[in-house]
Amino acid sequence: MILLIFAYFIRSWRILTFSIALFTVPYMLFYFILPESPRWLISKGRFDEGEKILRNIAKINNCVFNSDAYKKLKDEQIKNMSEKNNQQGIRSLFQSKIMTIISINLFFQWLVQNLIFYGVSQSTGSWQLNPYLSFGVSAFVELLSYIFVHSILDRIGRKIPYVGFLIIFCVVSILILPVEYLMENDGKGQRLLLNIINGTLKFLSSGSYAIIYIYANELFPTNVRNTGMGICSMVARIGAIIGTYSNDNLTRLWIHLPILFYGSVSLIAALLALMFPETLNQPLPQSIDDVEKMNLMNIRIYRSKRLINDKIQLNEQPGKRFANYINPQFDNNESQYKEEQVTRF
Repeated sequence: MILLIFAYFIRSWRILTFSIALFTVPYMLFYFILPESPRWLISKGRFDEGEKILRNIAKINNCVFNSDAYKKLKDEQIKNMSEKNNQQGIRSLFQSKIMTIISINLFFQWLVQNLIFYGVSQSTGSWQLNPYLSFGVSAFVELLSYIFVHSILDRIGRKIPYVGFLIIFCVVSILILPVEYLMENDGKGQRLLLNIINGTLKFLSSGSYAIIYIYANELFPTNVRNTGMGICSMVARIGAIIGTYSNDNLTRLWIHLPILFYGSVSLIAALLALMFPETLNQPLPQSIDDVEKMNLMNIRIYRSKRLINDKIQLNEQPGKRFANYINPQFDNNESQYKEEQVTRF
C-alpha cells in the first residue's frame, strides 16, 4: 500500500526505487540489537555463545538458569555432532530417502508458489481497471489473505489450509472458462465476475505463499534449515521468472491461458503436499534422525489437536528443554507446559 502511494506521486522509477529503499535502512540496526538463536548456536556447537544468550534471556525474564540441564544438552549435542547424519551442508538435504523426498518436494512447492504468486500479480492488468486502482485492490486483497492465514494456522494446522488453498486455486481458475463463454453477451457482468475471480486467485496465492514459508521452516531440521531455506529461495526466483515470462507469452495466445496454467501447476503441488506431515504442536526436528521419524507417506488429512500427542515424550519437546535451562522448576509442572506450549527459543 505504501508503494502504491509513492508510485502515484513519484512517476520516475529511479527516484521511486531510491525512496522505497530508504525504508530498509532501519533494519540494519537489528544486526546490533537482535541476539542469535540459541537453538541454532547449540546445533552448530557454539555452546558458550548459546549459554550467554540463554543466561541473558533468563535474566530478562527473572528466571534461574539451569546449568545442569544445559550441561546435559551440551554433552548430548557433542555426541550427536560426531555422528554422520549431523554433517551439515547441501549434501545433508539428500542424505536419506525421506530427507531427499522432503527437500525436493519443498523446492518444487516454492517454485510453484512464486510462479503463481508473481504470475497472478502480473495479471492485474486483466482486471480492466485503472492501473493504480488495480494495484491497490491487489495489495488490499493480499493483506486480507495474510490476516486470514494468521487466524487459522494455530487452529487447524499448516497442511489443511495449504492443500486447501492450492486446490481451491485450481477450481477457481477453471471458472474462467464458463464465465468467458456463457457471459460473452453481458460485458459488464462478465467483467465483474472476472475481477472477482482474479481477486480470489490473488487471495489464495498470497495465503498459500505465506503458509509454505512457515511450513518449510518446520520441516527442515535445525542443523540444515538455513541451507534448505536458501535453496528454496533460489528455486523460488526461478519460479518468479517463469511466472513473469509465461504470463507475457501465454497471454498472446489467449488472455486467460496463463491462469489455467497456474491452476494446473497448483493442483500438482497440492497433490505432492499431501505427503507432508502436519507440524502444528510438533517439536521442531533438530537433526536428520528426527526427520526420519516423520510419518511422510501418510496422505490422510486430519485436524491437528491442540495438545501434543501423548506418544511424544515431554522431555523431548524443544520448548520444554530450553525452558528447563532458564527455570528448573518448570520441569515439575507438565500440565502448565501442555497449556502454555512454551516454545520461545
